[in-house]
Amino acid sequence: MKENPLFDNIDIKFIQAVDEVIAINTELGIKPTNDSAIGKAVYPNNRSIVSAVRGRSKHIPHIALINFAKEFNVDMNYFYSEGNPLSYKPNTIMNITVSGNGINSSGDYSTNIHAGKGEIKGINTAQPGSKNTLVGVIEVNTMINNFISQIDREKAEKFLEIIASVQIESKKATLKFEKLLESKSIEMKEMRQYFEKKLDAIEDQLLETRVKLDEAMKREIELLRQLLEKKNSN
Repeated sequence: MKENPLFDNIDIKFIQAVDEVIAINTELGIKPTNDSAIGKAVYPNNRSIVSAVRGRSKHIPHIALINFAKEFNVDMNYFYSEGNPLSYKPNTIMNITVSGNGINSSGDYSTNIHAGKGEIKGINTAQPGSKNTLVGVIEVNTMINNFISQIDREKAEKFLEIIASVQIESKKATLKFEKLLESKSIEMKEMRQYFEKKLDAIEDQLLETRVKLDEAMKREIELLRQLLEKKNSN
């Protein structure tokens, strides 16, 4: 693959966007959550395209970028301009029902979660047909779910959008804080290395000064000895 600064920058941004989608979807328990699944969704002709771009063996095709932007509601300007931040907000999962040890939803963004021999906890067990919904993650507050089940669909969807936005902004703030801590840690490490070098330089200077003082004292003693010998000879 020939290197091209413009294409390389778009590839980097694409992989960053893919990693963001995978991280958020994994946290929320929705699909897709890996390179292959995303590749299949955005470029059916080559489902390994994400891995190829990640490994720098191919550039991401423009049609794949368009499909990615549509599929995950990402602004296309993000890939071509430095002034547009990445913003991925997954679609809200609606119409959640609980049956036995499983959670199921219907619609375009359906999900099915089963606990095996375990138990499903932390969500309202409203009966099928109610307006019970899942807000972002399975471990949702029961009181919020109860509240949603009592309001009309339009308001429920708006409320869920607000909750999802708060959750995503909270995650972004956490990531920014982690990056800030990492940056400060690197800065402190660099400062320590700088002062260590400074101390080493000062120690070298002190050693050099001490050697010069020792030599000066030796010359002074030798001069005094010569003066005494001359005086005694007279």
